[in-house]
Amino acid sequence: MFWFLRLFLAHLIADFPLQTNRVFKYKVYNKYGILIHASIYLIITILLSIPYLTSPICVSYIIFLFLLHTIIDLSKIKKFSKNNGIKEFLKDQIQHFITLISVILLPEAKEPKYLNLNFSLSFLNRFYNSDYYILLSIGYFFVAFAGTIFYFYVIKTFGGKNIFYKDGISIKEKYKEVILRTIIFVTYYRVSFYVSVFVFIILRVLEMIINKTYRNIISFLLILTYDFVFIFSMITFLNALLGT
Repeated sequence: MFWFLRLFLAHLIADFPLQTNRVFKYKVYNKYGILIHASIYLIITILLSIPYLTSPICVSYIIFLFLLHTIIDLSKIKKFSKNNGIKEFLKDQIQHFITLISVILLPEAKEPKYLNLNFSLSFLNRFYNSDYYILLSIGYFFVAFAGTIFYFYVIKTFGGKNIFYKDGISIKEKYKEVILRTIIFVTYYRVSFYVSVFVFIILRVLEMIINKTYRNIISFLLILTYDFVFIFSMITFLNALLGT
């Protein structure tokens, strides 16, 4: 699972924080725009696979992932104008996850390969070679960035407010939500569970009231409950993996 975790982190980084509105616009409306996003994904994957680049089979697998990522996104774009909802988002992410988990079938991926850069870059060695730091990074990007997009789909489905515009999500809306989720995530790990729950309730309720992201009290409770379960179940799962 060592390499899989690094590949999954690469996917999260490329698909969420590095898929800016400009990249999204090129991806959807430009004939070759998909290659910009796929190339970013390829670069991040290569950077997080440096110890595996000495193996021709592993390099071939990275190219295979690049091609599959491109095909999956092309398929999604063709249906984008007709369907752009929570089901399509989940289907897209599940397809990507399945392609990544296939790495366990490679004999070359069964043994961890550690990064060994020179002394001046030893901090990168410590980060890359530590499953703890990699898992914590995965948890953060999943909760803060992937969770933001999923939350907006939930609002669209249950709250009736569509934050998805022709050229992507409002940068202001997106990063306000990312910051909110980052505060909750950091509060959990730096302070305590109970304080993070308190912060979540205060920030989320205020955000929903100010932005009017709900139809009625039922949709309000549905959205609030969803987000609570999403954030804290992900953190609980992450803690189980971290052994904390």
